[in-house]
Amino acid sequence: MPGQLQPLMVPAETDENGEPFDVWVVKRSFALLAPVCKMGLVVVAVFLCIADPAYYLLNLWSTAVPLGSLVAWHAVIAVLFVACMLASRRALTHVARLRTLLVFFGTSALLFVWFGVTSWLATGDLSMIAIAQLLMAAVFTLPGAFRRWIYGAQVLAMGLLLAWLDSSGKFWGQMHFVNLLVIAGVAYVIDGHMLRNARALFSQQCQVAHERKRADTVLYNALPLSIADELKTHHYVKAQSYPAMTILFADIVGFTQFSATRSPDEVLSILSELFSEMDTLTDTHQVEKVKTIGDAYMAVSKDNPEAIAQLALSMHSMIAQYNVARGFQFSLRIGMHCGPTIAGVIGQKGFLYDVWSDAVNLASRMESTGVAGRIQTSQSIFQRLNLKFNFEERGLVDVKGKGLIRTYFLLGEQALMPGLEGT
Repeated sequence: MPGQLQPLMVPAETDENGEPFDVWVVKRSFALLAPVCKMGLVVVAVFLCIADPAYYLLNLWSTAVPLGSLVAWHAVIAVLFVACMLASRRALTHVARLRTLLVFFGTSALLFVWFGVTSWLATGDLSMIAIAQLLMAAVFTLPGAFRRWIYGAQVLAMGLLLAWLDSSGKFWGQMHFVNLLVIAGVAYVIDGHMLRNARALFSQQCQVAHERKRADTVLYNALPLSIADELKTHHYVKAQSYPAMTILFADIVGFTQFSATRSPDEVLSILSELFSEMDTLTDTHQVEKVKTIGDAYMAVSKDNPEAIAQLALSMHSMIAQYNVARGFQFSLRIGMHCGPTIAGVIGQKGFLYDVWSDAVNLASRMESTGVAGRIQTSQSIFQRLNLKFNFEERGLVDVKGKGLIRTYFLLGEQALMPGLEGT
């Protein structure tokens, strides 16, 4: 119904500290996990199937480190990639996503310590470690400092292992450890920069979502829900025809004269109160408000004349209660008719959802030729509802442009016969 809003782009979910940003940034990084693992799995498969056998057959691998160490590393990281890809399908909560990412980052750090030691002892090259650290910092973002400290811990662990295993002393003697520390520092700075950028983007999306919410509030209050959705999706609304739409017009009798003796603010306040009550009733009876015209109110139902009849009766009860509460003597003159119509949005500026046809004109005549405090209906309404509602025949009424038309007063719903309650 009018007033309902579409879901926002910014997550409503928060973590244990009530922080929506942490949920948002973890969700973004988690969305990258499966694609990154898939790409990594392809690369590892190439090494396992082509490069590693080539090292063995062509005797290209260094004798300083068993080739089995490299093959084992490729196999273990392939298992990690597969496990993370499977976990990405099952982790549906913030906590599960965060734990999966932490396991991935922690395990990757350990594996690249292993790879770094193997690569240095075999080839004296640590470029892959530097590339891996910088890529992780640039691709993923995680709240907190856990991942940034991993870079330093990774370099420290690698340095201690190489100090123990590298008998040549080149790693320490030629200052390669310092190079790794510099790369870790750069990765640390990049990671922090990416986190700050993520916060700025999150703040911007929150502002966009807030403005969208305000715009949606206006749109859904101005148009019926289905029409507003169509306008948002397609940027236009196709006119539709309805073979048997039920139309209601309600006019506050004597309000023009009443407003002549009151201040503009008081008139506006009273009219707003009455129309707000009517808006609530249209929501309750699940019919659509079309518009207000001065002190007149128009509502329709595309396929449920009973709902419009119930709305009309509820409006009379509402105005009576309002009079008692405020000490006024307002009454409603209501007219109803059912017939074919065309509905759509008119204009591009100050657009208005409207309904038009001869049936609308006749419904308006039912109101204008009616009686204060009563609900006048056409014969089409009587024929559709006389089995469930009580009517009083008014007789022939001279309607402008139509001549004499038989009309009826709607009195109320028929009481259930004894013994039929609850059937």
